Parts: sequence; structure tokens; C-alpha cells
Amino acid sequence: MKPVEGNNEEGQVGEGKERKAWFREKTISINRVGVVIFEAPFDAKKEDEVDNTGMRVWPAAQVLALYVLNHPEVLRKCEGVLELGAGAGVTGLLVAKACGRPADVVLTDGEHHVLELTRRNIEANFKEDGRPSCEYLRWGENVAEFRDKVGTFDLIMATDVLYCPEALEPFFTTARQLMSSKPSAQLLVSHTNRSYVPHYKVRKAGSKCGFKCTDIPLQSIPGCAEMSRATAADPRHPLLQRMQVFRFTLKSSIRGDPSS
Repeated sequence: MKPVEGNNEEGQVGEGKERKAWFREKTISINRVGVVIFEAPFDAKKEDEVDNTGMRVWPAAQVLALYVLNHPEVLRKCEGVLELGAGAGVTGLLVAKACGRPADVVLTDGEHHVLELTRRNIEANFKEDGRPSCEYLRWGENVAEFRDKVGTFDLIMATDVLYCPEALEPFFTTARQLMSSKPSAQLLVSHTNRSYVPHYKVRKAGSKCGFKCTDIPLQSIPGCAEMSRATAADPRHPLLQRMQVFRFTLKSSIRGDPSS
């Protein structure tokens, strides 16, 4: 494992001080697009009661990246890409490299300590000129102000972020407010089926907020079977077996509504 070095403003400690967080470095490549990622090891303990769940790379991030990178039409003519709950930023960074317009990609998270790692991973993969941006955003809070600042997006992505039932409504209302009114605009969500937030509740919450849902089975995504075999020994592997990708688009009666 390698410690993340940097300044205190970015949440990292300087020389002569005990390091509070250690991260391991890994390279993730999909369809010849590769990124360097720092993440908290899966067995790392929490430091100072800080939740490091968002500082790990979960299978859902790679699954959604596999889908987008294997469907270049998703990014073609796409103006603005947003990732909600980006965490370490794997999906957003891979998409930023693949689309060729990294400055059009915005990665967000609602935890400041997670954003420190997100910024570190952005800096590890892009030069200062023309890199993705990183913004703080808590779902359902100050979304109109955020939209005034960064605009709306043709593609919104989220990977395995809906593991709390109470997060469903603010997540979808936030996505609705930040999605552009184009007919091609879409929200892509990779979700792990859990007893407390099963797939059907995700579909239902999306519909309640004005979205139409289309299921994208894992077996239809090139590379998922190979990924499953390659990660069989990983403790996160069982999550892959319970995963589903959803495509949400705004219902025609909602699209263009200025209050959305």
C-alpha cells in the first residue's frame, strides 16, 4: 500500500505527522482506457469514526463503466456528464478519458473526506488544464444553486449508492433537477439488490419522481462475465451476482417542465 501524499488542505497530512489514512494504488483498464486509482483497502478499519465506504472501489463502478465504454453512442453528442456519489471516482474518470472531453465531466459526493480522495484521483489521471471537476453535493440540498453553478447534464451516472431506503427520494429528485430536457438525456444506475433496498424499490422510486425505467441485464454487457471470473476470490464478488443496471429517462409528461 502507498500513502497518499499531499497538503493538509486536501485532507492529507504532511511530513513528520502520523498518517491517518493509507491507500493502495491500482490501475483499472476497460477497453484500453485506463485510470490510476487510490482506494482504501477493503479490510481497512475506520479512522476517527470516519466512514470509508465511499473510498473503496466497488464492482458496480466497473460494471457501469463497462456498459458506457461498450456503448459509445451514450457519449456521442453528450453535453455534460455528472456522477452522483462518485466516491473514488472510477466510473467518472474512465468516462472522462473515453469521451475525450474531460472538462465536461463533474464528479460529486456528499462527504468532504471522500472528496479529498476523489480530487487526488483526478489529479493522478489528468493535467490541470482540461480535467474533470469535483464538487460537493448532498442530494436534496441546495440543488437549484448547484444547477445554477454547473448547469444540467445529458448523462448522469451513479454506482451502488442506493443502499439506504431514505436516500431514494432525494437521489431521484436531485437527478431530475440536474438532467437536461433533451429526449436523449438519461440517468444510468448500477445497483446491488439488497433486502432493504431491492431492485423493485429503486424502479418504484424512480417512477414516483417522473422517470421511466429500463432494465439492462448484466449478461448483455460485454466483459461482465470475464470480470466475474476474474474477481471470484475478491470478498466483494458476491455483490456482482446481485447487480442490475437501470436506465432512467424522463417521462414525456415531465420533460421540459421548468419545475423539474
